[in-house]
Amino acid sequence: MESKGKYGIFFRWFLPAIVFQSIYMGGGFTTGREVMEFGGRFGVNGVYSIVFITLGFFIAAFLSYELARINKTFDYRTWVKGLLWKFWPVFDIAFIVLAIIVIAVVGSAAANIMKDMLKLPYMLSAVVVIGAIGILHFYGRFAIEWFEVIGTVILYAMYAILWGITLKYAWGDIGMAFEKGLSAETPWDASIAGIKYFAYNMPALPAVLFTIDRLERRSDSLMAGLTSSLLVSMAFFLTWLCLLGFYTRPEIVNAPVPWYEIMKTIGGLWLRGFYVLAVFWTLIETGTGMIHAIVRRVEVQLKEIKGVGLSRTQEGIIATVIAIISILFARYGIIALVAKGYGILAWVFFAIYFIPLVTVGIIRIINPDWKKEFWSKA
Repeated sequence: MESKGKYGIFFRWFLPAIVFQSIYMGGGFTTGREVMEFGGRFGVNGVYSIVFITLGFFIAAFLSYELARINKTFDYRTWVKGLLWKFWPVFDIAFIVLAIIVIAVVGSAAANIMKDMLKLPYMLSAVVVIGAIGILHFYGRFAIEWFEVIGTVILYAMYAILWGITLKYAWGDIGMAFEKGLSAETPWDASIAGIKYFAYNMPALPAVLFTIDRLERRSDSLMAGLTSSLLVSMAFFLTWLCLLGFYTRPEIVNAPVPWYEIMKTIGGLWLRGFYVLAVFWTLIETGTGMIHAIVRRVEVQLKEIKGVGLSRTQEGIIATVIAIISILFARYGIIALVAKGYGILAWVFFAIYFIPLVTVGIIRIINPDWKKEFWSKA
């Protein structure tokens, strides 16, 4: 039976989903800006976006996990070489750019919130985040995994409260939106937005690979892929539903941090304080997860060249440098980063990740020995 494997169901079916969610629910998601851009702005037509997001994440997660399990490729550099062959540096460059933008988006959100709520300077927030990311990398995998798990509990506790209060407050307006069919653009436009959304979020999956070494059979990959998709698409759906209740209020629809503006309307100071804690924890989670994947990639190549890996101090230094670059990018602002940066990268990753995954990836999963010598030369 499944539960009698070397590792328990939690590690095989749920930990990959938790780590994926921890990375995914950073960036513009925690601000509400991502959901507004790729679902909320379409009104009731946003449901079409959600359908494609759910299906896209499930397909991408299942195939990514299974490809890693079969080929025993648990760092993203080795994994992507098994998908793109000698063209893997293209993914490498795009992934690093995405990591910087994702961290920058949450950095910008944190700075905006702290400036509005506590009148704190931008750099003070940045120093706290950068220091935390560096420390977690210094203490390694165990610290990172449990930081992600605790962060998921905090984040979902915050969202459970936030979703509950918001849905209760705006339920009448949500019903009116459906009754009147309040929408913008077409179902086709919303569907394309859904494809773009899961496409640029797919690169969070290789950042999960360090947990996939516990998967023992294809059914584990299937269940881990399913839980990964459901965990994040349900969060998107509930946030979209909440935003729909404020669809006729431009000060919220056009806000850099829509959730924060909503809380000013419906919540007390305690709720905003809890939200600030969750945003900072999520920023550190996202930065740590994305950077951890890059650090593992550097370590694998270093071992190939010199035969030795990175020390914990070196890992901490690399993580800190990347975090600093990201925080500097945050000054461009959330709306521009989400709309332009994510939009362009979505089609880049659709071309270099999703299409190879559902073609070459499926072949290599079905027949692991297919052109084995060819792939070994990547």
